[in-house]
Amino acid sequence: DAARLLPDGPEYIGFAPGSGGPPKCWPLENFIDLASSTTEHGRTPVFFLGPQEEGWLEQIKVGVPGALFPLQDEIAANPLGPSPLLTIAMSKRLRAAISNDSGAGHMFAVGGVPVVILYGVTRPDKFQPMTDKLIMVRAQDFGGAEMRRIPVESVKQALDDVIKAHGA
Repeated sequence: DAARLLPDGPEYIGFAPGSGGPPKCWPLENFIDLASSTTEHGRTPVFFLGPQEEGWLEQIKVGVPGALFPLQDEIAANPLGPSPLLTIAMSKRLRAAISNDSGAGHMFAVGGVPVVILYGVTRPDKFQPMTDKLIMVRAQDFGGAEMRRIPVESVKQALDDVIKAHGA
């Protein structure tokens, strides 16, 4: 299924803009800005949206033409929705991923993809994924716990750094 949803060819970058609640979410417009910039480098953005983020689909499609939404394809095809194992399998097809501190970030880590995790109100030392292919970006390093404090440029740099550190 993962190869069908993300076929060989493009270099995919994963984006998981959701989380357990708004205080743990970097602003959606920042994810859109970052995803748009990846297309300038010939990469294909892949958004992993859970049921709580379905309302973001149209805004992302408008902001990032060409982005893929494989979980939404699976939800449409299967009324029970996708298994977390599908997300893990698809993560193996990504070049890198960016996630809020969320279940998706942990699934990316299990899949072995280099990942940038964004932290605000939670403690990275307690909740970080178990992987050595990780760069953490903390809102506290930019003056507070609010996710909006994390600049897009810092996350772009972290994405470049995690790809360079764990790239082929």
